[in-house]
Amino acid sequence: MSEELPFEFERKFFVRKVPDEALKHGAAQTIVQAYVFAQAGYAIRVRIAFPGPCTSLPRYDERVDHMGGYERRVLALLLDRAQETPHTDGQDGEENGAQATITVKSPSVSGERYELETPLDFDVAVQIIQHSAHLIVKQRYSLWIGEDGWEFDVFAGQNQGLAVAECERMGPVTDLRIPDFCITEVTDDVRFTNDRLAREPWSQWDTQFYAQLSACGPYFEK
Repeated sequence: MSEELPFEFERKFFVRKVPDEALKHGAAQTIVQAYVFAQAGYAIRVRIAFPGPCTSLPRYDERVDHMGGYERRVLALLLDRAQETPHTDGQDGEENGAQATITVKSPSVSGERYELETPLDFDVAVQIIQHSAHLIVKQRYSLWIGEDGWEFDVFAGQNQGLAVAECERMGPVTDLRIPDFCITEVTDDVRFTNDRLAREPWSQWDTQFYAQLSACGPYFEK
């Protein structure tokens, strides 16, 4: 019997403010990731996740930070910070607690998509990100709310001002009690996929989104 394919099941929501509980008590990571391929909903992503939040992220400067310049500056900052801690040998793709991975994703259909993630040599991941143009920086806070695990992504750079919340389960996310911090559901809105945000950042269409939200009101799947 063949092994089950690795699928993820999630629902995604736009939030105006991350709950204080998540910021104070959630497990925090600072993530830099590159999309080396992204077409028709399929994507190959290289990610380095650094432990803990970064309280000193630089401001985006449109004069010098185009084509991934901002994200590479943040990566250099995080690498310098990691070098200040004692060196530890971790698992494959891990260095001083920072984890490097490469992930293959399929298009999402009603919150379900194929996702295969594997460790990647840390130095190789650094080089790929440094030579990529389509990049994302975000801070992630993860915690349990009731019986569900939630992840809150707070974006930086050209995506500054955007925050989303995701609820992920081992199977389809049905009968979900949607918390008040969820403003509207964006599970099937491709604009909110990270590979799209790496190419068409929030700063280019936030005004349009707010106008749509004001005109149509919030939407939640049944």
